[in-house]
Amino acid sequence: MLKGYRYRLYPNSSQQIQLEKSFGVCRLIYNTALECRIRAWQSARISLSACDLINQLPDLKEAFPWIAEVDSHALQASILNLNKAFQYFFAGAGFPRFKKKSGWQSVRFPDHKREVNFEKGWITLPKIPRIKASIDRAFRGKIKTVTVSRTPTGKYYASILVDTGIPIPEKPAVNPASTLGIDLGLKSFVVTSNGRTFASNRYLKNSPARLQCLQRRVSRKRKGSQNRKKANLRVARLHERINHQRKDYIHKITTGLIRESQAESFVLEDLHVAGMIKNRKLSQAIQDASFGEFIRQMKYKCDWYGKNLIVIGRFEPSSKTCSHCGKIREELTLSEREWTCEACAVHHDRDLNAAINIRVMGLKQYTRTGSPGEPVESRRLGRARKQEFVS
Repeated sequence: MLKGYRYRLYPNSSQQIQLEKSFGVCRLIYNTALECRIRAWQSARISLSACDLINQLPDLKEAFPWIAEVDSHALQASILNLNKAFQYFFAGAGFPRFKKKSGWQSVRFPDHKREVNFEKGWITLPKIPRIKASIDRAFRGKIKTVTVSRTPTGKYYASILVDTGIPIPEKPAVNPASTLGIDLGLKSFVVTSNGRTFASNRYLKNSPARLQCLQRRVSRKRKGSQNRKKANLRVARLHERINHQRKDYIHKITTGLIRESQAESFVLEDLHVAGMIKNRKLSQAIQDASFGEFIRQMKYKCDWYGKNLIVIGRFEPSSKTCSHCGKIREELTLSEREWTCEACAVHHDRDLNAAINIRVMGLKQYTRTGSPGEPVESRRLGRARKQEFVS
């Protein structure tokens, strides 16, 4: 089983210089490789592979000897990251972009010359020995990769991917009695099919005045000045604090659902978050809710604890379907938080009814496909009845 551990680093001045060199050289290799791939395709319709670009690194080192000051495996990792970005592009994501000098910086060390001393509290990286670190958790296993990053606020972190050697637990068969449906929304962040509700997490909405004040101060500073850099740092610190609060809240919910509930299977909707954000009235609330982060955490935590995760199609009419008789109410609007079925006269809470329907649809999908996993749409997109935006 692979697990990640993240530690705060406190490098001294010489170590900071070496880390900044690593950031800069890896960024240069990434941007140069991206430019080579673009020019090769535009001029001769040739698609360069990662091996083709890695084989050009020795020639680049002869032209620029200072590149050799950075670990060679880290340079190769930058090209492999670019290759992965193109794989995402071919799968439907955006085209890879050039890396900037400002903002988030990172470098990956896949080399074996790494060491973590839990007693003395330091981490050794290739060509950067004994970096002081705040190690709050010890681990056992083989280190696969170490990724060092610098946040826009100037903090250094080391993310260590460890092969613990523990096999992934086998998942039980899907049992309807121990299956829990989960509906995500804005009014209530999480509503389960057994009636449990988690309130919305709106840290960004609760502090817009301070954020607007800091952003106005940035706009009034001269570009390139030290005062503008200080003002940007204050904005970055506020965003970082909000991001940490948001992730901490989601971690508590996902861990609580998997550990505390007796459910062995969970059913979620495959939400189209990128399309939902296009709603100008709800974009800020949807971004603050972080539906994608919730789904991401549920996926890997279900693997850790041996739970089943079923994902249904995003166009299933879970909110409009009566969970009692199955009648679909076509004219249901987003503002209606409660509604009564015209066929069976049962009164429904919108979110609880959606969670119950998600559970039923997930079980039907599992019965049809035979295994939990990727969503299966039951109708064409043009005939979809599911509303685009949850509420």
